[in-house]
Amino acid sequence: MTRQDEQAAQDFPRMQILGVLESCFKEKFGTPRQPHLAPGSTARLRVHPRYSPGHSLAGLANFSHVWLLSWFHLNTNKTFHPKIHPPRMKGGKIGVFASRSPHRPNPIGLSLARLEKVEGDTLHLSGIDLIDGTPILDVKPYLHFSDSAPAPQAGWVPDHAFPELEVEVSARAAKDLERCAGAENLRALIIDVLGHDPRNRRDATQMKEGADLEFFICDREVHFSVTGNKATVTRVAAAGKFEKKFRRKKPGAPGR
Repeated sequence: MTRQDEQAAQDFPRMQILGVLESCFKEKFGTPRQPHLAPGSTARLRVHPRYSPGHSLAGLANFSHVWLLSWFHLNTNKTFHPKIHPPRMKGGKIGVFASRSPHRPNPIGLSLARLEKVEGDTLHLSGIDLIDGTPILDVKPYLHFSDSAPAPQAGWVPDHAFPELEVEVSARAAKDLERCAGAENLRALIIDVLGHDPRNRRDATQMKEGADLEFFICDREVHFSVTGNKATVTRVAAAGKFEKKFRRKKPGAPGR
């Protein structure tokens, strides 16, 4: 590191957290890899009182979407890796800055979310791709005339389309869902999540045909299996296991 780099690091101000996201997604597995892949997903962001939300949120309710700058608080990388393995590339590598991987020098995320409403100090959001407990560093309104680029190019992504799964809900899972509040919305959300195949293709356990897998969404534990190109929801249970199971302590985030 040069002297100039050292000075810049010393002068760089510490980031502050506006609030912590309350998301329907409870862990990384099952959380969409990009926003709007599961339009029915929901979250709330309560802005800390010290940022005077009654004043700082004035006018925001007139926007349909917002950018969320977040901190990937569950990132476990200890060292910097200049190349990463995007799930789409099935084992191939790409430069980290040509990806949206959370494993970056500064684990900062950028998500475009739909703003459903502003209620007091709280933003109600949908179409999200962030885990419950994610620290939010900033909120900015989306401006379609400047944030949407003309004739954009998506680089390597179109050549590595992520496979989609056909989703079937078993008779038992259908009965389980009937007992849930907001059953139709939850069913649609589960189908959206599984349709984009949440499995890690480099994880042999997850990729084993017919393996019993699970993810947690809202207050439910969703069990499913995949055979060929079909995912079957086998059962949906109250997420008592999720509430009791050990959760790795979250690394400290800036401003906490």
